Amino acid sequence: MKEKPPPKTRSYGVDSRHILPMVRDLLELATVRLANKNTRRHVVQFGRSIRQHAFDARDTLPVIDHPALAAFLGCNEPREIVLPPIDTISLSGLGFVVPYTLLATIVSALNPKKIFETGTFRGVGTLTMALNAPEADIYTLDLPEQYTDAEVETLSRGDKEWVRLSRTSTGFAFVGHRAAKRIHQLRGNSLTFTAPDSLAGTDLCFIDGGHSYECIKADTETALKILSPSGVIVWDDYTWFIEGVGQYLAELRSSLPLYRIAGSQLVICRLDKKSIPSVS
Repeated sequence: MKEKPPPKTRSYGVDSRHILPMVRDLLELATVRLANKNTRRHVVQFGRSIRQHAFDARDTLPVIDHPALAAFLGCNEPREIVLPPIDTISLSGLGFVVPYTLLATIVSALNPKKIFETGTFRGVGTLTMALNAPEADIYTLDLPEQYTDAEVETLSRGDKEWVRLSRTSTGFAFVGHRAAKRIHQLRGNSLTFTAPDSLAGTDLCFIDGGHSYECIKADTETALKILSPSGVIVWDDYTWFIEGVGQYLAELRSSLPLYRIAGSQLVICRLDKKSIPSVS
C-alpha cells in the first residue's frame, strides 16, 4: 500500500528576545534551584522535559498534529468529545488530561462499534472510550487480581509497581457508571492471551498494558488478528524512558504506516488489510 503523506504540522519560529532570558533561567535552575531542596523538583521536571524534547527531535516517525487527527481517521465533521470528571482523571488516572483528550478525539472521530484495550489499570481510558463511542462494546484486558511471579517476569520495575498498585482498583473509574454495561472486563496475561470469537472485527485496539518488548509485540499481534479491515491501532507510552515500546515500533514501521500524534506519547496506525503483516 502506498503510504499517504502525513497532514502538515505547524512550524515553530525562534523569538530572539527569549534567548538570553532562557540562558539565564537555565543557569539559575542548574545552580540555585538545584541546590535548594524545596525547588529541586523543578530541575528534575526540566531534565525530563529536555529528554522528551530531544527524543521528539530525533524521532523520524511522521507526525499528525491534533487538528488533523479527525480527518486522518476519515471524519470531516467530528463530534464534541466527552471526558470523565476531572476528579476521576486526577484520582483514578495519572493526573494528566491531554492523553485522555486525544483518546477521546480518536474514538469520537472513528465511532467504533467494538474496542479492545490491553491494560485496564484503573479504567479512566476505558471510560473515556465508552463515553465517546456510545454504541460500542469495550473489551479491556488486565492481569488477574491474583497473579504469579511468572506472569510479571518480563515487566519492568515500573510496570510491576503499577500492577501492584492497581490490583484492588482495576477498572475503578467505570465501576457503577452507566457506561459499564458496555464494558467487558477480561482477565489474563497478554503474553498467552487467546482472543475470544467476540473480538473478531474489532474497530479500535488501544495498547497500553505491559511496556516490555515482549508485551508490546504480543499485544500488537493480537490486535492484528482481530482488527476489522480498516481498523485502527493506538499505542501509548512511546517515549524516551520506555525502551520496549520504541524498539518494537521501530521494527514494525517497516511493515505498517505508523504516525506519532504531536506532543504526545501516542502512536497511531490506520490499517488497510493489504498492509497487515501476517502473524502466526
